[in-house]
Amino acid sequence: MPMFGLWRSEKRVQELLDNYLRHVTGSLVSLKSVFPRCLDGTQARLEDLQNPVHKLESVADDLRRDLERELFAGRLLPQSRAELLAIIEATDEIPNIAENIVEFFVVQKVEVPHDLHADVTELLLKTLGACAAMSEAVSVLLHDLDHIVELARDVDRLESECDRLERHLLRRIFGLNLELASKLHLRDLVRSIASLADQAETVADMSQWMALKRRP
Repeated sequence: MPMFGLWRSEKRVQELLDNYLRHVTGSLVSLKSVFPRCLDGTQARLEDLQNPVHKLESVADDLRRDLERELFAGRLLPQSRAELLAIIEATDEIPNIAENIVEFFVVQKVEVPHDLHADVTELLLKTLGACAAMSEAVSVLLHDLDHIVELARDVDRLESECDRLERHLLRRIFGLNLELASKLHLRDLVRSIASLADQAETVADMSQWMALKRRP
């Protein structure tokens, strides 16, 4: 579906949005890359400043502010501008969560029992899949409204799978022969990973609602 008339001249907004989303995605790629080192304890032996997601999250923050300034200076109707700003603010939680997941290992030195590594990794990969579909939904918000509904369904499906994996992991964690403090630490890590999918679903739903209101 072509871009509706109000946004036909918003090429600059699209460019800034795409650049911002590339850095959001980059923070998730960095998380995926470093996660095996987190699980095996390598990352925990490094200094706090070695969190590789931090720099990308910081750049994404700067790009988000540039995008917000462009939106305020542009010609969008106030309601459209407010809705898109809200979507961008919600999207910005994604790199923050990604950074915090690494902080569990770098700062809090959480140790994940080896028997849980496969399940924790599966949960992470599912959440990253949900975030990828969410990012695509936001990226086409200005020019392909029909595709957003399909992408939102993908995010919803993946979020439901993440919910199932989260519950499975929590049952396993509380069945382990560990001190309660260690179990709670692992619980918080799992919930933080799962919250990536939760936030992706929130953003996808906001994008879908905005698109549905503007379809002819």
